[in-house]
Amino acid sequence: MTAQPAAQPRSTRGLPTRRLRRGLMGLGIIAVLLIGVLGHGLRQATGEFQQEGERHRLASSLLMHTEFELRHFGNTLHSAALLEDATAWAALPAHLQGLRSRVMEMGQVEMGVDSPGLAGLQRALPPLLATLAEIEAGLAPGAAPMPRLHPLLAALEAPIREALTQLQAQEHERARDATISLANQLLLFALGFMVLVAASAALAALLVAAWRQTRFALGHARAAEAEARAAHHTLHRLVDSVPALIITFDTDLRCIYANRPAQEFFGLYDDALIGKGVAASGLPPELEDELRAVRDNGRAAPMVERRRVDRFGQTRDILATTVPIFDNDGRLRQILRTGIDVTERRRAEERVRHLAEHDALTDLPNRLRFKAELEARLVVRPRPGVALHVIDLDGFRSVNDNHGQAVGDALLLAMARRLAGLLRPQDMLARLGGDEFAVLQVIQADADAMALAARITQALAQPYALGRTQIRCSASLGLATLMEGEATAEGMLARADLALATARRQGIGQFRAFRPEMEGEALERRQLQAELGEALAAGSLHLAYQPKFSLRDGRMEGVEALLRWSHPLRGPISPAEFVPMAEEAGLAMPLARFVLHQAAAQILAWQAMGLELPVAVNLSGELIGMDEALRMVETLLRETAIPPRLLEIEVTESTFIGDSEAARAMLLGLRALGIRVALDDFGTGFSSLSYLQQLPIDVLKIDRCFVAGLEAGGASARIVDTVVRLAHGLGARVVAEGVENHAQLEALRKLGCDSVQGFLLGRPQPAADIPALMHTAPAKPGASRESAAISA
Repeated sequence: MTAQPAAQPRSTRGLPTRRLRRGLMGLGIIAVLLIGVLGHGLRQATGEFQQEGERHRLASSLLMHTEFELRHFGNTLHSAALLEDATAWAALPAHLQGLRSRVMEMGQVEMGVDSPGLAGLQRALPPLLATLAEIEAGLAPGAAPMPRLHPLLAALEAPIREALTQLQAQEHERARDATISLANQLLLFALGFMVLVAASAALAALLVAAWRQTRFALGHARAAEAEARAAHHTLHRLVDSVPALIITFDTDLRCIYANRPAQEFFGLYDDALIGKGVAASGLPPELEDELRAVRDNGRAAPMVERRRVDRFGQTRDILATTVPIFDNDGRLRQILRTGIDVTERRRAEERVRHLAEHDALTDLPNRLRFKAELEARLVVRPRPGVALHVIDLDGFRSVNDNHGQAVGDALLLAMARRLAGLLRPQDMLARLGGDEFAVLQVIQADADAMALAARITQALAQPYALGRTQIRCSASLGLATLMEGEATAEGMLARADLALATARRQGIGQFRAFRPEMEGEALERRQLQAELGEALAAGSLHLAYQPKFSLRDGRMEGVEALLRWSHPLRGPISPAEFVPMAEEAGLAMPLARFVLHQAAAQILAWQAMGLELPVAVNLSGELIGMDEALRMVETLLRETAIPPRLLEIEVTESTFIGDSEAARAMLLGLRALGIRVALDDFGTGFSSLSYLQQLPIDVLKIDRCFVAGLEAGGASARIVDTVVRLAHGLGARVVAEGVENHAQLEALRKLGCDSVQGFLLGRPQPAADIPALMHTAPAKPGASRESAAISA
């Protein structure tokens, strides 16, 4: 950037230019010369005037003395004639001689100026001398008488008096002319003096202004010098504060400057750098070759990234360049070497790249990185093969909803640690997103993949102690293997996802390997899910009711509402098939709302018939622990006004594996509404007495798998006996499911079971057939075979 000329200070604006100053000085010199000339002329005129005046005074004095002598002679002559004084008469010759001398002196006067009177007097000297001679002759003894002398005296006096008069007049005229001339010269002198004074004043003003300007310029120069020093100091501080290594070299490749960061980086300071070459100063040796190349070709070197070791021995990445610096004449003056420490930037870039390819929570590879690794392994066709495990947590959403994201994150971290502990160095673990993980395993046979899948599901099913919170959260796993042939990453992920979906349909904590027929099954399931949504919207689903009987008196004490779907083409579809599909399709809440409203409407219909018949409704495990589900039940009770005691909510044991605290809170909320809670399929999952004693359970239902084994006795009988004792100890009633023969019924009666249900006693049936069972007493004639069996 070129420097701009400094603006002229305001205090110097308006000062005379150099030409004006020269003009004023010339005018002053002319005025001084004029005054000198006028002074010289005035002095010369004054001298001449004084000389002329002396001559005039001398001439006037002579004329006056001559006239005085003439009058004195006349008076003496007159006194001598009248008084006849002999003494006076005797003195007349002497007086006449003095008069003659005066007349002769006037003839000798030199006139420097034109004097008509004296000139005329000098021309009249001969007649005057002749007249004096006559007077002298008249004074001689025997001369003429006295009267004759008086005309001579008058003739003698007339020219003298005329000359004196003219001389006096001339004297006055010369005095006037001299005065006027002197006045004119004095005026010119005064004018010149005024010009001189004015020029002197102007010059003085110019000198003052120049002095002030010089003083200001001096101050400005001092300020500029101080400012330059401050700017130099600021520039040095600025260069020292720049986060860059800056070193300048002269054309002999000697260091002439290094900023503070450069000195601190290399641990070399001014005494070790300034005036020394690269080798002598301890700078990197290859720097000299780069400097020499720039000096020789006169072109800047391209930016290069170098590895440098700082004074602490740490390796740093330096982005450096070398630039030649030329003066105004194009001569090379210096070589500038700059470097920027980009180590942190490189680390940040690596961190950004790492974050782009890794999960922020677990620091595991993310889906992008995992997919790239899978594609890379598929390209090289690993031998003998690879296995892809896709893992999804069961009930993780309820953990986040009820305990917060922090607990959910802690659970994911704990799962990641467990998974990592199961893998070998050549295997890869990744988090694909949310609660979904993936494992890439190197296998020798398909059995290796199945073994790892089993270990994973077993390990993840164990409880998690997260601070004061203990959570059970199993995982479902889908597996796809590749032993031979070709495959794509997308294809293997799709196969593993299909296997995962199949595993989830089989229940919690399950794993399945991909089979080719799964693709057709998946297509069929998607079609069936769409049709299920349409059937639910159209009200094509309906409820069937399976009765429950008391073993104490054989009477029907309630029913279980079971959802049924009659497909127009496929016919009846089992709830075990379409309910999981509904949950996968996000229809769990609409389906539950439909079932509850249908059951509530039937309760009201039976109440209108005078029947108080409790109805049990199964609630999806996905809804347990959700506030929205509890609010749905509250709204149902408020809108339908059914007695809460006539509604029973059945939940499965697997509900509490994901989040027992949230499930317990919801069950307490149901009981606070007056609704009974039943635990269904007890013993088929991961049963735990520790959480069972904390749950608000009113009814405990024994699964049909245990009832089926009662005929043979043994373990099933001991399990049922334990469950009955446990439930009664907790204050809950026991209901056995799947009773299909009299032996099972008798065994349950002996074990103390409270109620039973099954095909032996009553199949699921329409609501219209239920009242007939209510009004049939077991002791009355004509009672049904099932009722008679119970009462027996």
